[in-house]
Amino acid sequence: MLSRRAIRVKVMQTVYAHEQDREKTVERLEKAMLENINNSVRCFLYQLYLLCKTAEYVVTDVQIRSSKFIPSEEDRNLSVSLFHNPVIQHLVVTENLYQEIHREKLDLRIDADNFRHFFQKLRKSDEYQSYHRNENPLLTDDREILAFLYKNILTTDELFEQNLEDVFPAWQDDRELIFHAVMNYISHAAPNREPHVVREARDLKELKHFAAELLRKTIYNEPDTEVIISSFLQHWDRERVAMMDMLLMKMAVTEWLYFPEIPTKVTINEYIELAKLYSTPKSGEFVNGILDAILKKLKEEDRIQKMGRGTKEN
Repeated sequence: MLSRRAIRVKVMQTVYAHEQDREKTVERLEKAMLENINNSVRCFLYQLYLLCKTAEYVVTDVQIRSSKFIPSEEDRNLSVSLFHNPVIQHLVVTENLYQEIHREKLDLRIDADNFRHFFQKLRKSDEYQSYHRNENPLLTDDREILAFLYKNILTTDELFEQNLEDVFPAWQDDRELIFHAVMNYISHAAPNREPHVVREARDLKELKHFAAELLRKTIYNEPDTEVIISSFLQHWDRERVAMMDMLLMKMAVTEWLYFPEIPTKVTINEYIELAKLYSTPKSGEFVNGILDAILKKLKEEDRIQKMGRGTKEN
């Protein structure tokens, strides 16, 4: 599922759009951003669905090969262990992923023959052959084969790419975000865990509220945060300060001042990472230095008011 960092990226992109076109109202920007969040979550679930359906194709493959007129020794000793992979079964049975995909009518958006194509590529790999021969795979083995299938088979395949572009035309904007969300799900999947993926996808109230609040407060309080940040840039050529660095620092200061439930360390670490990912090569170090100085000053002025467990400042 989408993390708080992913939501910060969405807000960052929206604030950037606002900087480029000030004529768009905050209401319009917010509506577009929230719709974008919906589509990102749908794309995340859809990619999990493609993963499951590719794994499921092993059942069809075994049926076809074992029913040959003269099956080979290999054909007679095939296993459907991939579909019985506990991570796959958790998604299909416990999470009811297929029902959710059907409810969204996304199961109609891909040709079933694509799953045969994906699986045939997987079957030729050494990784699959090793997993296939393992009679008692550990959960780490189950996770690793699915990570390999997603990372090395699906996301590198032209049919996969084309299908996603057809279903989610703007998905390239979220490519890295969703890739990491799927990989994170696979690496932490626990078959005995209570179902949560589909439920959280349907109920995005908390994430959407955070996104909308951060967007509005960043834009509405920009004059104040601009003054705060500018006072620490007196020895810098403002024209050489990357626009994205300024934008990220405004968001960080906004969180410090108007989101009392978020620890200051969480905020500064998040925006340093975003600067590294989305701005210039030296932005992480630059943003870190400026934000450190700003935070010290805001604390001295007693403008940082944190409340809630884990948010109290030293």
